[in-house]
Order: sequence, then C-alpha cells, then structure tokens
Amino acid sequence: MIETTRSPAVHDQAFVEAEIDGSVVTFRAVVVNVMPAALWLGLIKEDSLLEQLCPGDPMTVTFHREEAALVARSVFLSHLGSRQSRVFSVEMPTDCHVVQRRAHLRLDADCPVEYTVVGGGVTGAGITGAGTTRNISAGGLQFVIQTQITETVVVGDALELRLAVGRDAVLLEADVVRVFDATDIGPDGRPMPPATPPRPPRTLVAVRFVTISDDAQDLIVRRIFSLQRLRREGPRR
Repeated sequence: MIETTRSPAVHDQAFVEAEIDGSVVTFRAVVVNVMPAALWLGLIKEDSLLEQLCPGDPMTVTFHREEAALVARSVFLSHLGSRQSRVFSVEMPTDCHVVQRRAHLRLDADCPVEYTVVGGGVTGAGITGAGTTRNISAGGLQFVIQTQITETVVVGDALELRLAVGRDAVLLEADVVRVFDATDIGPDGRPMPPATPPRPPRTLVAVRFVTISDDAQDLIVRRIFSLQRLRREGPRR
C-alpha cells in the first residue's frame, strides 16, 4: 500500500511520459481529481498529441516533491470531456517511489532548448526564449542565448524547458542558478580579447533541474554518452 506522503494529491504538478509512434512524448499536467482506482489529470496547455493515446498505453508519471521526485508507472485509461486534448484519466499508480536528486557527470553537448518563465525572480511569467546547450547532465545544464544579458532571465527564475534530445524531446522544470555575459568568453571558458567589430551578444544561463523523471534522465545520459562516443571514434569511412 502506498504511504500517505507518497500518494498523489489534487493540485500536484506532474510530468507524464508516453510513447507515440516509437518516440517519447512528454506532457505537463496537474492532478484534478483523485479516485480509488484512477487519477484525473489536466494538461497545463492543450496538446493534440494527447488525442493519439489509447486505453492501456503504458506511461510514467512524475510528481514534484521537495528535494525529490515521486515517480510511478501507470497506464492511460480514457479521455475525459468533449475535448480529447486536455483532460484524461490514468490508472492509480501502485508503485510510487521517491527519487532523490543525484549528481551526474556533465559533458559537452549541443542540443536545442526552449524555455518559458513560469515563476520566481523578477522576469515576467510567460516570457519565452530559445538557445543551445553548452553542456548537460541529468541534473542540470548550461545553455547559450544570442541576446544581451539584460534581456533574458535572472537567477531565481523558475523555467519550463523543452530540451531536444536526438529525435525526442523532454519537458522539465528547472531553476536558474547562474547568468553571465558570455560575449567575449570562448568555448573553453577562457576570456577572449576584444574584437572589431564587436561580437554579437551572448548570455550563458546555468540551471538546476527541479522536476525530471528517471526516463528523462536516462534519455539525456544515453544521448550525451552517445555523442561522446561518436566524437572519440571520429567519422566512419
């Protein structure tokens, strides 16, 4: 039996991962109803991909907990309401377990990343942007934005990130822990001499993941080690 502290509750934020046509898809949702045998979930934003899920499709649901995540396996039950792209039900998880944050090796990787400010700091909620990762691990990442440091996020902002990992994308939440001007900083992290004309502005943002599932972590780790192996082996003839 699931302990009370490990049970999903109404208003819990959740990340739902499923597979559609061989690719992992991720939905950001909130628990709207808790029933003996089912959870009702509503997406934060409508997503037409939800319409493609069928009863019995397996999924992983990750609920945010302080300094940890509550991870569980479940299956899709049904769409709810007239729209099939917003509210749905899943089987009540029976194998919830708490996963503590853990440190991971950080490796260089270039992956597209999109962000939306969802709270914290002084940057207005809803502000969006995009960049490219400089390095990444399963616990956090750094990404570069082609913009002035005064026109981007600040330390303390809470972000929703959509990270492209190969053909897949993972959706996660992260806190901004460092922001600095990277216009005159080289790829090796060392300062570069001033250039004429001046280089285009660049800002480097470092974030720490707040909510990320085991599946998303594993996907990230597999991807960055795959890139590392390809770089080590070099191009094939």
